[in-house]
Amino acid sequence: MRAGFIGVVLIVLVIAVGLQPERLSSWATAIRYQALFTEAAGLAPGNDVKVSGMTVGSISDVELSKGKALVTFSVDGAVRLGSQTTAHIRTGTLLGERVMTLEPAGAESMKPMEVIPVTRTSSPYSLTDAVSEFTANTAATDTGSINQALDTLSDTIDRITPQLGPMFDGLSRLSKSLHGRDESLGRLLENAAEMTGVLSERSQQLNSLLLNANELTGVLEQRRQAIVTLLANTSAVAARLTELVHDNEAELAPTLDNLNAVYQMLERNRDNIAQALTGLAKYQVTQGEAVNNGFYYNAFVGNLLPGPALQPFLDYALGYRRGVNAGQPPDNAGPRAEFPFPVNGIPGGSR
Repeated sequence: MRAGFIGVVLIVLVIAVGLQPERLSSWATAIRYQALFTEAAGLAPGNDVKVSGMTVGSISDVELSKGKALVTFSVDGAVRLGSQTTAHIRTGTLLGERVMTLEPAGAESMKPMEVIPVTRTSSPYSLTDAVSEFTANTAATDTGSINQALDTLSDTIDRITPQLGPMFDGLSRLSKSLHGRDESLGRLLENAAEMTGVLSERSQQLNSLLLNANELTGVLEQRRQAIVTLLANTSAVAARLTELVHDNEAELAPTLDNLNAVYQMLERNRDNIAQALTGLAKYQVTQGEAVNNGFYYNAFVGNLLPGPALQPFLDYALGYRRGVNAGQPPDNAGPRAEFPFPVNGIPGGSR
């Protein structure tokens, strides 16, 4: 039983670590805090917690506590929050998704589960504050002046009543026109509702698109600066090359003239060079056939006497004699070839 229990626990831990290692790491290193707000303003569990624009945690719970919104959130342990840290509810995306931003302050660090009071929190909109401000602003209103202004407005309306008639007629015609377009307006509103729904479903993608567009703009700005630098360097190199050519014009001009003369000569003799290359190809083939038979060289010299007529003289001069073995002593023997030919003294009766 003990081995089986330990095995089950190990399997569960391995599966948990394999499936959600980031979440387990976040649970192990995150610190939980709380904050009180006069109004939650749409903040919900799962919303991000940001410090200086960077996501450092998330909202884990939002509940009601003594008429206030008690928000529980977790922050990465590497982020230090001072004892005077303030919390604010902001709008994170164009589609109204809420985030909570923290502004660390204070010399001492906050303790885990420490509550940020209402005096150090703010919501994007508070109905109670708005009503209170309206009451304070209207408490000192001079009602007599208001009544006098209303009487003046009434007299003015009475005097301009003839002019108001055509205006109301126009409003009536506008109302009838809108009524006649009721179906078109209905379809337009339905299409707008569908588009709003699609945008709501794609809010995360739109947010990522905007963030990526910001990064793309930054990269393009870097590339623009690099291109500006490259153009400036290219202009400097061109100026240096111009100065170099100008300084060495006296030396370079004769060289260029000679090069042009050589080019013109080669162009004039282009046909002769082509014919020479063709003849060289034939010569290479003939030369190859002459030397590829061995370590000696076969050649034919025309307009000479036939070989058998010259052979006796060559044998005598080179020492080739008739004997028991062809070309061997005794030296008193005659040459191995002699007239008349074609029958001569070469061993084997060669003809």
